[in-house]
Amino acid sequence: MTIDPAAEPGEPGEPDDPSTGADDDLCQADIVDASRAAHIRQVLAGRSWRWLTEVVRGRWEADLSRRLVPLDLATLDGDQLGAMADFLGWRTHRTGTAKINLLDVDRRLRQSSLSTGLATCLTVSGGQLSDTAGTRRIARQARDHALAGIWTAAQEHPALTHHPGLKEWLLAERTSRRLPADPTARQEHLRLVLVALNSLPHAGTGLARFATEVYGRAHALDRGPVPAALLRAISWLTDSPAPETAADRRALWARMGIAMDSVSSTVLVHALTLPGTGPISEILAAAVRSGLPARLTLGQVRHYVEHPQPPGHHPVVYVCENPSVVESAAEALHGDCAPLVCVEGHPSVAANLLLSTLRQAGAHLRYHGDFDWAGLAIATDMIATGATPWRFSAADYCETLATPRAELPPLRDTPVTSAGWDPQLVPAMTTHAVAVEEEHVIQTLIEDLRTNL
Repeated sequence: MTIDPAAEPGEPGEPDDPSTGADDDLCQADIVDASRAAHIRQVLAGRSWRWLTEVVRGRWEADLSRRLVPLDLATLDGDQLGAMADFLGWRTHRTGTAKINLLDVDRRLRQSSLSTGLATCLTVSGGQLSDTAGTRRIARQARDHALAGIWTAAQEHPALTHHPGLKEWLLAERTSRRLPADPTARQEHLRLVLVALNSLPHAGTGLARFATEVYGRAHALDRGPVPAALLRAISWLTDSPAPETAADRRALWARMGIAMDSVSSTVLVHALTLPGTGPISEILAAAVRSGLPARLTLGQVRHYVEHPQPPGHHPVVYVCENPSVVESAAEALHGDCAPLVCVEGHPSVAANLLLSTLRQAGAHLRYHGDFDWAGLAIATDMIATGATPWRFSAADYCETLATPRAELPPLRDTPVTSAGWDPQLVPAMTTHAVAVEEEHVIQTLIEDLRTNL
């Protein structure tokens, strides 16, 4: 029959808890002389001691902090089971699983003819004890210490001085466990991400070129965990939703001055010339002579920026949101038009680089967009970079509403909380709840472009 080991003498009924009854000396082997060691090996080499030298040892080596080890009695033959029962003082033969109290075994070995403890007996008879759980614990502690050091070092990276908001992002990354668990891999991933962040925002370049500048490899940011983590950081810094689509990723990179390539990011212009005799200046001059709009790629804008040109600038450059303004200006004014740049919604990397170049050359940028919430968000970014409003005030909005015209579309989406250049604009738009798009005031804009040459 099966007997509850906890009820038997020599087997206290304490829980199987590694910390219960812990004795730091239990797993410490003593040094014994050669004759004594030979005696221990001779005795324990007998088959009747297999329960101790193989089975109990194997269970204990799984975790040397244990003081109770489970033993499946079915793994022992009758002679071995009898020998163990005699040694432990069991009164009843049993089956099933018993819990062996190692402190009791140690005490009995010391009182036996072997006159030495459990750890010494097992070490002399079978070699140094291993500790699987202890080894894992030490490795886990070392890994945890290394990981903590990684995050501490990351907090001190220059990128966090450049972008203080990254401190909260690092905390979010640490708790999300999206980076590799291996400390070496995690450290390298964080290093690569922070190196790139320290170089952002960029003046305007293609992704492959930026990757080459930062990492020396053109395709380093095409895909994988590093660009994914980098985009999460950019999303955090720009207060943008986490990217889910290719369009989201393009938009996030653009917020930092990076285009997916140097040809798909473009900027639409009309009647704009740039000083110099290089290819870009000649392209724009030819477009002005023919009265046609021109579209420059990011690569073309960069070519102009990277090749020194003679001084010269337009005192005023007008900036609009929608291509329809450029189209109408070209049809009405041909080349006799004030310089005009169209951002086509949120400015592309090419548009931002061109506008930055014009500002640095001394041009005064004047911006107009749609009177809707998205238009105000774009205008806020434009004005924050140095542009001034162009017919984009509460008075301009209300003047349009007072002019008889077809029904205006309702305002949609989430309202903007404020327009820093005119505190009355958002309240006026909220009150009237209609959008005034650039197409509704296009004739007024064209007259400005005509009379302000």
